[in-house]
Amino acid sequence: IHTHTAAEVFGLAEDQVDSTHRRYAKAVNFGIMYGISAFGLSQNLGIERDEAAAYIERYFQRMPRVKAFIDQTIELARRQGFVATVFGRRRSIPELASGNFRERSLGERLAVNSVIQGSAADIIKVAMIGCHRRLQEGFPGARLVLQVHDELMFEVPEANADKVREAVVEEMVRAFPMEPPLGVDAGIGLDWATAK
Repeated sequence: IHTHTAAEVFGLAEDQVDSTHRRYAKAVNFGIMYGISAFGLSQNLGIERDEAAAYIERYFQRMPRVKAFIDQTIELARRQGFVATVFGRRRSIPELASGNFRERSLGERLAVNSVIQGSAADIIKVAMIGCHRRLQEGFPGARLVLQVHDELMFEVPEANADKVREAVVEEMVRAFPMEPPLGVDAGIGLDWATAK
């Protein structure tokens, strides 16, 4: 996603995106989720405020549905006083009713972030349950050992590694059917670093 964003924001082909472009795009992707300002982005990237503002503007020009999602989420949170994840888990956002500008701004960031991060948390938990069930049914000796954000780590007998990888990818994509489908990368290695 960061490479794609960099290509969109900088007007490049994806194979022309270098590590600096990708780093900037990653900061923009995550920053926008958190409601970052041009000043905040300029501080994070060590660039001029005007340049950061231009990145944010180009991002929203190239991806207007992201801006629409953010605006709609904030408006809905104002009207109902809460936001919900894709599975319906709610978080109250009382900060949006505050008379204090900083607190309202915090509420806007919380509203958007709660939907995105809360939905991601819901999806990974459903994926973990599906993976656990699938391993118990068909892969003795394989087990889920760790979850870090959107990554799962499994210990698997080497002979079953490829089949378990296929099963895990299926279960992770199946956790929340959407169009386009969730993207899942899976690696095999003797430790976490080599599996990436």
